[in-house]
Amino acid sequence: MTFDCLAYPESCLFFLIGFVALVFASIFKKNLFSPPLLYVLVQSIMLGIAYLKLMPAMTDYHLTTWLVWGGGAFSFLTGCFLVRLAFRSSNPSLVLPQKLSVAVEYNWKYHFFLSFLAFAFFFYGVIGVISIAGNLVLLTNDPSLWLNGKNSKVLVYAIFFTSSPMVVALFGVASFKSYNPIRWIRNASRIICLLTIILSFLTFPSRGVNLMCVGFLFVLANYLFKRINWKTASVIIAFILLFFVGVASVKGQYGEMDVTDNRVFKEVALLPYKYIANNYWNLDYAFNRSSDVPEHSWTYGIDAFYGITQLMFIGTGLQASFGWDSPFNESVVKVGGLNTIPYLWDAYKDFGYPGIFLVPFFWGFLFTFLYKKMPMAKTPLALLFHTTFTFWIILWNFTTGYKQAMYIIWFIFFFFVCTVSYRKKTFLPANQIISEEVCPENNGDHDISAENKNRDCDAR
Repeated sequence: MTFDCLAYPESCLFFLIGFVALVFASIFKKNLFSPPLLYVLVQSIMLGIAYLKLMPAMTDYHLTTWLVWGGGAFSFLTGCFLVRLAFRSSNPSLVLPQKLSVAVEYNWKYHFFLSFLAFAFFFYGVIGVISIAGNLVLLTNDPSLWLNGKNSKVLVYAIFFTSSPMVVALFGVASFKSYNPIRWIRNASRIICLLTIILSFLTFPSRGVNLMCVGFLFVLANYLFKRINWKTASVIIAFILLFFVGVASVKGQYGEMDVTDNRVFKEVALLPYKYIANNYWNLDYAFNRSSDVPEHSWTYGIDAFYGITQLMFIGTGLQASFGWDSPFNESVVKVGGLNTIPYLWDAYKDFGYPGIFLVPFFWGFLFTFLYKKMPMAKTPLALLFHTTFTFWIILWNFTTGYKQAMYIIWFIFFFFVCTVSYRKKTFLPANQIISEEVCPENNGDHDISAENKNRDCDAR
């Protein structure tokens, strides 16, 4: 079977844009997780996949939709460019190093033990799931009973057990030698990361949450161990597809079909396509609905803070009182059950057409600012924020990150742990460690390098 570019001109164009972006990153050794490059890669590849039109629901975009999609992309990239220009003017010698490091004032013992507060928050959700399901969901007799969407009883604990990526992020930054010089904390943190990932998957095998757990480690490794190239990224994408199919099977989304049935192979291919393409056909449907489908009421920016109002237990009440569309966007579902939609729709719901330009611009500016601040940061906070925002960009086709309460909780934990752990003259970073030969009282907590043998002990 050959791929006819003339039959799929839009897909070919967007795949070409994604390919050129990868070649550009490879030739000029650009970081794949820089905000503008990541945005271009994700948007071009996913829209290219959607435009393959494997389902009748994926129809050609109207002009309005192209203007919305293009306007959002232009605004985001403009915000990124302005920050890069400002940093280049103020500090032209500033270059993102191959490995980040932290200032000497950071106390990794504080960081390690305070991170257990985040683990306790997550574990409370695990216990809650067990109290309802009788076991971890994946270990029950019929996991699909508990994975049937928003009506599942175990989801009352969702804000807790879906915080496993927060735990992985906090312990993950303590797992790398370039950041943390204390060996036993690094080893213990790696064990806790692995335990959290396994426990998260057994508790509730959510595709997004569990991919974020593993993905956070890849992003951290990109800055603290070795840059991820396009080949590694391709392997990661292949793993994601396999994981997607596996979870769909656990959830019973392939029905009762036997693996020997030829239909199952078609469904295996179509299900991931549906989850990508429905975001785009819903976006087009939302901006070009028929006259008999009523328009939603504007939220005037209030619903943009749904994550905060949800934590205050008034978010759902506000939506019901004013008749706003729910976070599941039921008003723009083109095909029943497929209700995800890009963040641009939420930007429009909250702020109208100006939001299509202002919201992406704001996030592009903020993401790039944090990205540029990482080499100068004295704590891991900027890296933790950047790692989370990386997945906002990746998942913006499925969910609007800034409207999710769980992210607000994560940021609070990140800020608390990193702020309390920032104390002067405690432990040195890996490239400034005192040798045992110079300081015999060294207790073996730190790795020793020969180049540090003559360093003054008082520097500790």
